[in-house]
Amino acid sequence: MGRYALIVTETGAVDNVIEYDGSAPFTPPSGMELREATADAEPGGTWNGSAFVRRPAPVISDDETRTIVLMSEVKTDKKYDDDGNESDKTADEIAAEKLELKNKLTATLTGGADLSGDRLQTLLRLERE
Repeated sequence: MGRYALIVTETGAVDNVIEYDGSAPFTPPSGMELREATADAEPGGTWNGSAFVRRPAPVISDDETRTIVLMSEVKTDKKYDDDGNESDKTADEIAAEKLELKNKLTATLTGGADLSGDRLQTLLRLERE
């Protein structure tokens, strides 16, 4: 068995990577071609006619990174120092994290962007507290 990429013929987009023995009868769906995959073949990547090109890594802003961290932090009353030692957060630290996250999610929503279901539920919970 080998890895093969299903490629959208018109665009070169890699739709899927499958296991295939390379010899059993197989006809790709209309508008697609099958090529033996290299390590760079992945869904979301492309075939440029001679090689597979990986999809670009997503760029996450520092603000988005902070939002991701806060989404996790507001679910616990524990904190860890640089050495991995655990301690309890103070009430002020908990309140500050919740307020910062609430402000970030509100700004995202009022800026016209959609919030994921998890983020929207978190915002609604923070509004009720």
